[in-house]
Amino acid sequence: MSLHERTHWEARYAQGFLPWDSGITPPEIEAFWQSGRLAPSQLAAALGTLPIAIDLGCGTGTNLAFLARQGMHAIGVELAGNALEVARARLRQRAPELLVQIDLIQGSVMELPLGKAHAHYIMDVGCFHAMPLAGRPLYAQGVIRNLAPGGYYQLYAFDWMPERANDPNKSPRGMRANEVEELFTPHLDVVEILRANANPKPCRWYLLRKKAE
Repeated sequence: MSLHERTHWEARYAQGFLPWDSGITPPEIEAFWQSGRLAPSQLAAALGTLPIAIDLGCGTGTNLAFLARQGMHAIGVELAGNALEVARARLRQRAPELLVQIDLIQGSVMELPLGKAHAHYIMDVGCFHAMPLAGRPLYAQGVIRNLAPGGYYQLYAFDWMPERANDPNKSPRGMRANEVEELFTPHLDVVEILRANANPKPCRWYLLRKKAE
């Protein structure tokens, strides 16, 4: 875990300007679960335990209670310790009955501290597209390693911003053309790519699935 990165994101949360922290689960995430692509009760019966869902860059935990209510054991991974403190407080206040189904882990999504979680669902709402290019292959390896065969990975990311890439004072931002295929295939198949409402920049939702064994 980079101390510089952790300090940066903890400062952002301390400042309180959090345009990504909407407090609602995105409709695209809800639509995935309404689609019936995953059946948590059937998975739980086969596994003998709750199937796992992972929220990468979970922030203040908005989506964790939602995932737990779908019948999943929800794991949130977040670099900023103060964001996790807010997540714990909110969960205790708003959904105490779900705490047994939720784990919060402080760590970098580029170095997932999970080993091999065998998760059936991994989500990322806007974390990947802010990462430095050098860290993205490690991130992808972590997703592939922790996703169970047949499991789904759902990603929201801005399109590539060339003006950021050419600015020495700013980190590259966005998903480059064909980058999702380059990083995740052939281990994961691309199920669909949907253009999202451009807010504030052109962006897309990606849904991938790990090949069955």
